[in-house]
Amino acid sequence: MIFRRFYDESLAQTSYLIGCEKTREAIVVDPGLDFEDYERGAAAERVRISHVTETHIHADFVSGSRGLADKLGATLHLSGEGGGEWGYTAAAMRGAETLTAGTEIRVGEVKLEALHTPGHTPEHTTLVVADRHRGDEPVGALTGDFIFVGDVGRPDLLERTVGAAGSAEHSAAALYRSIQSFKSRPDHLQLWPGHGAGSACGKSLGSLPQTTLGYERLFNWAFAPLDEREFVTKVLEHQPVPPRYFAEMKKINREAATPPRSSQPPESGADGLAAALEHGVTVVDTRPAKQFADNHIPGTVNVPLGKSFLTWMGALVPYDRDLFLVVDGDARTVSAIGEQLRKIGLVRIAGYAVSDVINRWARTQSKPEKLQEIDVRTLDSRRRKESVQVIDVRSPDEWFAGHLPGALHIPLAALPDRLGEIDASTPVVVHCQGGGRSAIAASFLESHGLESVANLKGGFDAWVANRLPVEKET
Repeated sequence: MIFRRFYDESLAQTSYLIGCEKTREAIVVDPGLDFEDYERGAAAERVRISHVTETHIHADFVSGSRGLADKLGATLHLSGEGGGEWGYTAAAMRGAETLTAGTEIRVGEVKLEALHTPGHTPEHTTLVVADRHRGDEPVGALTGDFIFVGDVGRPDLLERTVGAAGSAEHSAAALYRSIQSFKSRPDHLQLWPGHGAGSACGKSLGSLPQTTLGYERLFNWAFAPLDEREFVTKVLEHQPVPPRYFAEMKKINREAATPPRSSQPPESGADGLAAALEHGVTVVDTRPAKQFADNHIPGTVNVPLGKSFLTWMGALVPYDRDLFLVVDGDARTVSAIGEQLRKIGLVRIAGYAVSDVINRWARTQSKPEKLQEIDVRTLDSRRRKESVQVIDVRSPDEWFAGHLPGALHIPLAALPDRLGEIDASTPVVVHCQGGGRSAIAASFLESHGLESVANLKGGFDAWVANRLPVEKET
């Protein structure tokens, strides 16, 4: 059996190519939009991609299943389980082979058997893989967002992203039953999950690329001896806030649609950037946080390029308006960023400016701004003498482990929806664990008109290191 793993670090997302050494056929499971990666992988293995499938309707990236199958003339397989409002649409299923419990996909001597494993989503399918050249006993399972290394897929996304009221507890109970049904399989079964550490599709995903059922039985909290009620409570508590773009991805992927590539946006100078801000275009400065803090154009949001770029762009940037970028680089840099943003369906890039626009801005518009920083000792002193709002933008599990006394907890992904909770007339200090997320949050608040905003240098780690008071939820 041929096995190749593809990992997209920007999404913490994994897809797989599995092929038959005898017939040189292959299947790709859970592909993204980087079709060339799969084509190069197939060429390197000397196989032809004849089948494409996915484990479920993804919420965190645009699926490439339909597009890849159409491009290569491969058979597309999609789950027919789950049904209801959030299953695949009739248009998405047109021309696709339907996967239900017990359906087999034959790829030469390789057999993939579909198991219906609802919980993360109602239609979720796990694919159990057997290399029939060696025997009928399965070697592994492509678990998608069902079982991860150290965790399981969150069951609350339909309720929290698309408003399916009451579905979280129902899905959590379904997830419990899926695990109980699956865990009787042999310890040697390899598990190949759809995500790694950094994904918002679970609470505490491990970074190992794969695992075994026996290992997860020993160390994954979800395999502990819990009854259904205990499991439901535990799996739903402290889940991270889903980025707002998850709802957009659900809509796109239900239709099995592929967003078009955006045309190369024009380069603009200071006047063009000023016009963009005046007309309500979202302007994102992609430079590192330190550069932005030292010198930036008023009204812009800082989302630095890096591993979490797509997560925070999808959380903070609205889909219903144009986007303008400030970059360190040139047209090729913008093109590469555009390809990344397309993975989460952000394609309305109306223009860009290179970073020296900030110097030109100073000559033609106004003085650039600095993002204020404050150290923990200064904040502790200020809190004793004057009114100051401390905003904690960490995840729920970080908050419940300990937080600054009197802080307001607004996870970064929730900030656009909870701006109204912040008093614009009172100075604000934003913090996270180490200072990275809070720098983004501070720039976001400033871009929305808050005038007295500071980022806490070193974040909660520095606060604890200086032995300053910490509260814990009871």
